[in-house]
Amino acid sequence: MSVATIDVSGRSWTDVPPKPDKAFSPNPPPQAQGANCNWIDDDCAQLGLPGGPGGTGADGVSSGRGANGGSISFKVGVINGAVKFSARGGDGGRGGPGGDGGDGSKGGRGGNGNDCEYGRMGGNGGNGGAGGRGGDGGNGGNGGSILVQCEVDNSTNSDPLDASGGPGGRGGSGGQGGHGGAPGDQGNTSGVFDSSSDCPNPGPAPAWGMNGAPGQPGAPGAGGNAGSARLEVTT
Repeated sequence: MSVATIDVSGRSWTDVPPKPDKAFSPNPPPQAQGANCNWIDDDCAQLGLPGGPGGTGADGVSSGRGANGGSISFKVGVINGAVKFSARGGDGGRGGPGGDGGDGSKGGRGGNGNDCEYGRMGGNGGNGGAGGRGGDGGNGGNGGSILVQCEVDNSTNSDPLDASGGPGGRGGSGGQGGHGGAPGDQGNTSGVFDSSSDCPNPGPAPAWGMNGAPGQPGAPGAGGNAGSARLEVTT
């Protein structure tokens, strides 16, 4: 037996907000100052400058709310499992994804030795930016109202009336963290020289920047309130 449905349910929110653009990724810093070579006392080349951090990802956009269910008022002689009535609230929409964090920049290049000192090591890579938080899910729509009046009710156990609230939408996913920047390059070591006690070596090796943390997901939307559904048997 086919089932006919009289449906005035609210529209579900189906559009998902777009993902924001990736956050800002800085350029590497300039090369560090080279050695100052003179006959009195040489000045060491400088270590490379650290790379800049990536920007934090933008938060996702919250989604829309489901529409409320409509209203049904219906009179019939006999009601059975062949007909159903629906005034459900619409589903809330899914929140938009968070934006990705920007990448950390490469560390700056170390200063050149200029034929009298070691070329110095580059700077540490910059840290990646954190991903943005996902957008919140939309709230579900409220259920509508259903009033069915009949002379004979043969709908036992078929649950013909549905005025439930719509479910809230899921929160959007968090954005990805940005990549850590690469270590900077060592400055040039050139010529033949005796290293000074101030800079007897090129310095410590630089490290990669840390990857940014992923963004947190958005909060789910709240479910809609149930409406009223009443079946009256008249005599």
